[in-house]
Amino acid sequence: MGTSNEISFSVLDAAKNELEGDVGKDAAARPSRFGHVSLFTLPLRRKKSIATPTKERGLLLSSGEFASAENPTPVSALGTVDVGSPKSDVGGPTTVPTGAPRKTAAAGSAAPAAGAPAPVPSKLVRSPEEEIALRKARRRLHRMLAATFVVVVGLCLAGAGGWYLYQDHQRHLHQVAQLDEALDLIREADETVVALDGIVANPLDAGSLAQADSVLAKLPAALAQLEEADAAARRVSVDLRESEDKEAANQTVAATGARTALIESGRQIVEQAQRADEAARAVREAWQRVVEADALARDAAALVADTTAEHVTASKDKTNAAVVAFADAQTALEALDSAYADVDLASPLDYVAKRIEAMGYALASDDAFLAKNKEEAVAQNDAYNRADAEAATLAAGLPDDVAQLVFDAYDQATGTLFETYSTARSQAGAADAFLRDYLGTTSK
Repeated sequence: MGTSNEISFSVLDAAKNELEGDVGKDAAARPSRFGHVSLFTLPLRRKKSIATPTKERGLLLSSGEFASAENPTPVSALGTVDVGSPKSDVGGPTTVPTGAPRKTAAAGSAAPAAGAPAPVPSKLVRSPEEEIALRKARRRLHRMLAATFVVVVGLCLAGAGGWYLYQDHQRHLHQVAQLDEALDLIREADETVVALDGIVANPLDAGSLAQADSVLAKLPAALAQLEEADAAARRVSVDLRESEDKEAANQTVAATGARTALIESGRQIVEQAQRADEAARAVREAWQRVVEADALARDAAALVADTTAEHVTASKDKTNAAVVAFADAQTALEALDSAYADVDLASPLDYVAKRIEAMGYALASDDAFLAKNKEEAVAQNDAYNRADAEAATLAAGLPDDVAQLVFDAYDQATGTLFETYSTARSQAGAADAFLRDYLGTTSK
């Protein structure tokens, strides 16, 4: 039988082997799970337990488990251990009761006997390398969380900014669309404006006058379209952010304003042309009566070249017819003078009046001749010749076409209107040039 120290070592070795799961094998046959820690670090004797609890002594395994160096009094759940020395063969090999469950160190130690103090769980101790690795992992986690937070915030800001930009872009597209609608209205109005411009180019032409009524009837609709386009352009010009778009809106306003002035002045020009054409026709018709009266007067004068009673009587009839014709022409010219106050018909009226005066002298001469009053006939004939000469002087001052008096009045009335129209046309052309360039640029 071994000494007390040898028995203690055998018991500890047997317990160690039992924890390792190799009961009955020699501990030297394989490496210990405790590493190279010597069992001589354990105390040679067990200390008696005292009334107060004490900290359990033992070794901290590399796996983090605690191996107690104290052997409690109760029988271990590992089974019955023969304390015989392995060297002396006394006591035989270590035996384990049949059917008893085996527990390894990984599964945990047997429950302590009743009355024994419960073992105090050990505090997990990390190596410096583990502590550094843990701190690095924590720092990485913090950095990842911070980066994730920054990314999420950035995405939110980007999303909000993108939504704002999208909404702003949609507003811009809507405003540009409204500007395009205003330009479309101008294009529609231009159909009438172009037709008006063609008439104004030669307003007194027969073809222009033939189209005047239909074009004038379309002007109110064109003005309404231009007014709508002007309102739309003014509305969007306040909100458009691009300088080129703003300038396009301003030029649209200028284009509509110029076209409105163009229509207003053009309308007055066309109306004046229609009025002048009507007056010219009436004056020509009245003057035609004067021409007819002159022809009768000449025929009457030709008859008295041979002063016979028969010829004088025939001359008198012709003279009376001339007087009637001159009177009709005079009435027509006086009516036209009242209707067209701006047309100067004084010279035609003076001529007709002088011719009527001359016809009176001619009739008086004829009457005196038929009455055989030769002196009176000569005196009245001399008065006729003087009046006829004065009428000829007045006729020399008349235009070849008496309607020119109407056209002169028309030119004077429309001079300012043509200037206004020309200015508006130039302004519309300048605005259109910018808008054509703008539309060509934005369509690319």
